[in-house]
Amino acid sequence: MTMEERPRRSGCFDLAGLGREFVDDPYPTLAEIREEDRIRRVVYHGVPAWLVTRFEDAEQIYSDPRISSDFANAEEQVRAVPWISGATALGVTKGMHHLDPPEHTRLRRLTAQAFTSRRVEALRPTAGRVCTQLLDAALARDQIDFLHDFAIPLGCRVMMTVLGVPDEDTSAFEKQAAILVSTDPADVPKLPETLRWLDDYFDALITAKRKRLDDDLLSELMAPAGDDEPLDDAELRAMTHLMLTAGFATTANLTSNGLLALLEHPGQFAVLRDDPALLPAAIEEMLRYEPPATVALPKFAKEDLTFAGVRIRRGEAVVISIAAANRDQRRFTAPDGFDILRPAAGHLSFGHGLHTCIGRQLARMEAQVAFTALLERCRDVVCAVPISTLSWQVSYGLRMLKRFPVTLTPTAPHAPVTL
Repeated sequence: MTMEERPRRSGCFDLAGLGREFVDDPYPTLAEIREEDRIRRVVYHGVPAWLVTRFEDAEQIYSDPRISSDFANAEEQVRAVPWISGATALGVTKGMHHLDPPEHTRLRRLTAQAFTSRRVEALRPTAGRVCTQLLDAALARDQIDFLHDFAIPLGCRVMMTVLGVPDEDTSAFEKQAAILVSTDPADVPKLPETLRWLDDYFDALITAKRKRLDDDLLSELMAPAGDDEPLDDAELRAMTHLMLTAGFATTANLTSNGLLALLEHPGQFAVLRDDPALLPAAIEEMLRYEPPATVALPKFAKEDLTFAGVRIRRGEAVVISIAAANRDQRRFTAPDGFDILRPAAGHLSFGHGLHTCIGRQLARMEAQVAFTALLERCRDVVCAVPISTLSWQVSYGLRMLKRFPVTLTPTAPHAPVTL
């Protein structure tokens, strides 16, 4: 059925009610919404919200001072939604991604010191060692789940280094962190316990770091250079939760989604194999084509306002569909195509403006290391099941494969790929 043949959707509708077809391929429905309305009333994971789907509108919302990231500005019925009230109870909303200036400005300035180009490059050998370990294990097996056996452990272990988690805690920490992105229904009841475990763990880690500072993000935030006040314990806990969700889950998604895009477009994979120097551009196209987070965190109107001809009342939620904006034909030529030679036109996968992802260069570096290792050590990568049978799950903005079985064929030793 073409877009012209589809009945026009009207009124407020629950995105969760669109079913499995929407989860596995949201793009046709998002295209409908984007072309019919600049902004549409929806229910997003229980939150009544205005959905923004066009690229230019999304940039404006990110930059509009009347739109807040602070959950305190949400209307009462939104704050009562369990996943929002739960985040507030855990103190997660004290993180900079949930704050506005000037509180946001201070936290971002402090955190930016830990994500300089120099610090990110210093982590490249760590990411390389982890990739080597994971690929050694993968190549010894007939088949692996690329998401759970490679992408998630890579993102988690690098983030452990960033946060300063001791090596001896690797097994326990990785087990609990993996539950945050588990696709097993049996793990759903474990989530509250996992969040409590992580909260207790970070409390203990913060206490230990205060006694002995080290060369890691937590230590740096406790004793910042200059005249800035160090982060208090509540701010540090919120920051660690942010690093876990935005720092390893989305990076794992970037690597997994990126490989899937290459397998879906073997001609593009061949182009990349012939010229590995295209990898940085290929990663940007992966980010645009199948973003790690399909939806930005909800934002809230601080006052009654009119946007795109729609009246938005104080406290109402506004949600940016990154997936829809990244395929807006007003911004991109042939937006539903995957083209690693696409001229740079930007994307919203790392946000925009004040809330541009502070760890974006770390995510890019990890993806570069991962795909360089795959190109260097694997003669062939094949999805072990028909790609059309792969299934997805959605969790508060993240759209992640449930499983991604692949077969890796090792290549003969040769000179390493360099960028």
